[in-house]
Amino acid sequence: MIRPNSFSLHRLKIQIPILRNFLVIIVLIALGSCKSKIIQYPVSYDNDRDRFMEFSQQLNKQILKDETAIIQNYIDSTKQSFSRTQYGFWISNDGKPTPEMAKTGDFVKYEYEVSDFDGQIIYPDDEIGIRESVLGRDNLPRGLHISLQLIEEGDSAGSLMPSFMAYGSYGDRNQIGGNEPLIFKVKILDIKKREK
Repeated sequence: MIRPNSFSLHRLKIQIPILRNFLVIIVLIALGSCKSKIIQYPVSYDNDRDRFMEFSQQLNKQILKDETAIIQNYIDSTKQSFSRTQYGFWISNDGKPTPEMAKTGDFVKYEYEVSDFDGQIIYPDDEIGIRESVLGRDNLPRGLHISLQLIEEGDSAGSLMPSFMAYGSYGDRNQIGGNEPLIFKVKILDIKKREK
């Protein structure tokens, strides 16, 4: 049978009060530090908000200016003619709506491809496939939605879109980055007018 060493028991009895005192001191220090909290008041952003809005407007104007230069360079380098629409993008037909073209609420069957201004096809039409939409009810890029209303059944057209008419500052979170101007080549296969 092993007998406890009286020296180690004596040592243990001495260490327990020391540990207890040490823990009490730590707790007192922790509680004492809570008394000297620094109060942080809400920050006013009125001036910052105005400055941010002004900065944002200037940035968006610069982005549009840069993208318009890219689009204009493309137009100057191609033999195809483009008309500027009242919506802020260019289209390869005259850009004027006719009664035969689709309007909001009409059913449209179409196909399209998306490419960048370096000539790289991002989404080919065979990958996208034939699409069917009721205009105004589907979540389409704004420029594509308007392009579908500016092309007659059986016709096709190219649309040169600044990013605000395509996928905006976020892109499509896949292959299209933010603030990227794009070329949409759209063909209208069928239009069914909404019954009145």
